[in-house]
Amino acid sequence: MSADTERIEDPDSKSVLELAKDWYHVPALLVILVAMLAVRLRSYSTFIRDGDVLFSGNDAWYQLREVTYTVQNWPSTMPFDPWTYFPYGTSVGQFGTIYDQIIATAALVVGLGSPSPDLVAKALLVAPAVFGALVAIPTFLIGRRLGGRLGGVFGVVILALLPGTFLQRGLVGFADHNIAEPFFQGFAVVAIMIALSVANREKPVWELVAARDFDALRSTLIWSALAGVGMTLYMWAWPPGILLVGIFGLYLVLQMVADYVRGQSPEHVAFVGAVSMLVTGLLMFVPLTDFSFSVTNFSLLQPVFAFGIGAGAVFLAALARWWESNDVDDRGYPVAVAALGLVAVIGTAVVLPDAFRQVSVNFLRTVGFSAGAATRTIGEAQPFIAASVLQNSGMTATERIMSEYGFTFFTGLVGAIWLVGKPLVRDGDTRKIGYVAGSLAVFGVIFLIPAIPAGIGELLGLESSLVSLAIASALIVGAVLQADYESEHLFVLVWAAIITSAAFTQVRFNYYLAVVVAVMNAYLLREILSLGIIDLAGTDRLDDVSYGTVAVVAIALLLVLTPVLVVPIQLGNAGTSSNALQSSQTGPGTVTQWQDSFEWMQNSTPEEGQFGGASNEMDYYGTYERTDDFNYAEGTYGVMSWWDYGHWITVLGERIPNANPFQQGATEAANFLLAPNEEQASDVLADMSEEGNETRYVMVDWQMASTDSKFGAPTVFYDESNVSTSDFYSTMYRLQEQEGQTRVAAVSSLKDQRYYESLMVRLYAYHGSAREASPIVVDWEERTSADGETTFKVTPSDGQAVRVFDNMTAAEEYVANDPTSQIGGIGTFPEERVAALEHYRLVKSSNNSALRSGSYQNSLIRAGNTYGIQAQALVPNNPSWVKTFERVPGATVEGSGAPANATVTARVQMRDQTTGTNFTYTQQAQTDADGEFTMTLPYSTTGYDEYGPDNGYTNVDVRATGDYTFTGPTTFAGNNTVVSYQAQNVAVEEGLVNGAEDGTVQVTLERNEQEFNLTENSDSDDSQTNESASTSASVDASAVSVAA
Repeated sequence: MSADTERIEDPDSKSVLELAKDWYHVPALLVILVAMLAVRLRSYSTFIRDGDVLFSGNDAWYQLREVTYTVQNWPSTMPFDPWTYFPYGTSVGQFGTIYDQIIATAALVVGLGSPSPDLVAKALLVAPAVFGALVAIPTFLIGRRLGGRLGGVFGVVILALLPGTFLQRGLVGFADHNIAEPFFQGFAVVAIMIALSVANREKPVWELVAARDFDALRSTLIWSALAGVGMTLYMWAWPPGILLVGIFGLYLVLQMVADYVRGQSPEHVAFVGAVSMLVTGLLMFVPLTDFSFSVTNFSLLQPVFAFGIGAGAVFLAALARWWESNDVDDRGYPVAVAALGLVAVIGTAVVLPDAFRQVSVNFLRTVGFSAGAATRTIGEAQPFIAASVLQNSGMTATERIMSEYGFTFFTGLVGAIWLVGKPLVRDGDTRKIGYVAGSLAVFGVIFLIPAIPAGIGELLGLESSLVSLAIASALIVGAVLQADYESEHLFVLVWAAIITSAAFTQVRFNYYLAVVVAVMNAYLLREILSLGIIDLAGTDRLDDVSYGTVAVVAIALLLVLTPVLVVPIQLGNAGTSSNALQSSQTGPGTVTQWQDSFEWMQNSTPEEGQFGGASNEMDYYGTYERTDDFNYAEGTYGVMSWWDYGHWITVLGERIPNANPFQQGATEAANFLLAPNEEQASDVLADMSEEGNETRYVMVDWQMASTDSKFGAPTVFYDESNVSTSDFYSTMYRLQEQEGQTRVAAVSSLKDQRYYESLMVRLYAYHGSAREASPIVVDWEERTSADGETTFKVTPSDGQAVRVFDNMTAAEEYVANDPTSQIGGIGTFPEERVAALEHYRLVKSSNNSALRSGSYQNSLIRAGNTYGIQAQALVPNNPSWVKTFERVPGATVEGSGAPANATVTARVQMRDQTTGTNFTYTQQAQTDADGEFTMTLPYSTTGYDEYGPDNGYTNVDVRATGDYTFTGPTTFAGNNTVVSYQAQNVAVEEGLVNGAEDGTVQVTLERNEQEFNLTENSDSDDSQTNESASTSASVDASAVSVAA
């Protein structure tokens, strides 16, 4: 049936087919939106456990705190938070933004003005899924302007199918503001595109402004103002969104110079720039809280930068008018603009050095492939295709891109190249066509021969990627000066180029790049359908369409979309890729392993402001004035851990961390956790401030102590001395010959003594006890790389990397005669004796074992395979996932009765009531000439029930099974008399350890003599003066068995 026969009687009405053609995109978008939302919410139930609402990652938990505060103080966001970054407190502009206000408003509406904490948490839980689905709307709008409605729908389909960063940031539970950023940026980009298009049509000039002809200016004025509102909303959601203002400023310079060179007035674009930037600058004063120049806070930088871009646009327009009126050579205008731009940069650096530093450093760190080592300890800030990332993932650069985008990145790249090249080649100018061909050749050389930009970068002292970016930018500028680009197309090109650079600089920005990839594919689809051999772009009647043509186009689209995005494929050594449905399976992750420790902390430690019996309770959701150094009341204390866990400590433990995922306190945390002795650890806290010394608890998990996990991160921040991971451990390889080729069969680490002496390892592995070296020797051979520049360690060719000796003397003799060997260095076996800690005690182990982690198990297996030993030998006595320690004054012991200048050993057996495991705390002291000694003991043996949170102390979960025993040296007197010194059943009160009581523990060693029949033990002529060393060595050596 034809369309004509389906018309109804009204002559102005449209047929069903005509209506479908006009509105097909609406139901299509609705279906896609619902599908995107369903995929993103499919793991919802995994985040609700035992009635608790959980989140994934770290930042989501702090967003919960910000949203909850906003619900209680709507519409205000938290101005300052003393519940993190002890002992200073903080104000972080990236949190407490319009994102939190929107979620808080939704919770208030659903909760009828009084939402429960559970409802607030659930509103935040689903927010990323909602925003992730809604990004499809601005994506469609941009795609429609580039590729028509069909192109827009196609772009949204691609967006819905992407399985990578964009999807992951929009999944239920990942409640950070990340996914809201492309949502707001997308709408800002649409508004800018429309404003530029309207300006190009209406052509506003200075004369209309001077005449106040608002009728002629109305459309351009409205859309320019809306563009300013769009950029403002984006920065209200994420203050570093000032990046988009910078992108717009760069575009304005290119467009205005190109317009003037081509004989067109640059005032049309300048009008959009001036109005939009004026609106942006004014609106950015609304959330202003920081009167410095900060990128990450709502500071003066955002409005000042916006005003500067707007003023620059007006200045360039005025300069063009002056240039033209004075009949100056047009070719000098671009040169003058470049020179003035350089002067403006230098002037800003001189007049506003803080602002210049903030902008330049953050620009290079964001889009210039220049993120520092500290930034790169953040997983999401790693370069997208850095060599280390590719090596860890087992993929090539192409495969890495494929895992994120399938083929759509490359088809989008083709679309972008055609968007650049089409204006150059459409008029058939041979010179311009040659420029396009030459530019493509340069791009190919840069991609295929990375040594060229690397060599240039080495000469200039720049990153090779930054050199490649500069070359690409120069080629694009050259194209812009030669061709007549539609203003909105040129803006999209500049935006796409910068976002692509950002995504390859830091992997997290791929949630922006997803939109760019989608809209570039939308443009490419329209261009393909417009080709003469296909010519479907303008088809009005179905009977005008060749089914063969449709089939060819459909097959081509399926070939682009199906691999990776629909059907998983093998990608290098990384295994099979995942599609969106598979990638959407998620859960709260590691936080579940910390939960019981935080529950214990809330119930078994004093609340903030109440330690030691103080009565200075802190309001958890109080409103505090902004300050650089918060004045904490007596009884407030900090909890030290690595910065990754700071938000968990704040929200789940309701305690104040010293460091947090804003990387505040990261250097101090590194200096503390890697401290080689207690003195440095104490100095780190004392140097923070007097309050910093009130840090009371330390939380360490297996990842922090593992060289295969997070141990290396603190070495980047450590600044007490110049160290790197090589000071703590090195890499050991086991090689294998196979079919005439040598390959790496296994890799693990070999620890140095500095590793074992670092505070967090002494805590996690030994619980603060002394640890003796064991007669275990690791042997290796040294090999040199093919280029002769690198020497590395491999296990011996005979396969025996670990040797166990009967005693330390034999082990030491072997190492003395073999320079490629060392005592210990695997598992918890140190090279030398590790002294006991005097002020730290284990007070809680988590219910969950590290053995539940696949990463932990794989680490043990790799070590076992590398060294040829049983992996079980490397498992510590108590491999709990998280261990919590208390920093205590300790009980002072004053002892006497021992021989002069001798070693006295104190030991007590402790029982971990959570894990049911026992360990022995051991500490040694040297006597003086009078046989007297002092010790500070961190573990008590009695008085536990007298202390707890009610009176401002800790209800410890690790308690002694008996009293202390003190022993001195054992010697021979005469021919058959053994002399020993010992004091048994020495009780240490809890009040003496936690500082609630004053006093000392008095210990007197008694001298004991015992007759010893030497004839029955004639084979043994060794005398031990250190009983613990003998026992430890025998136990440890027997634990390591060489794998068959």
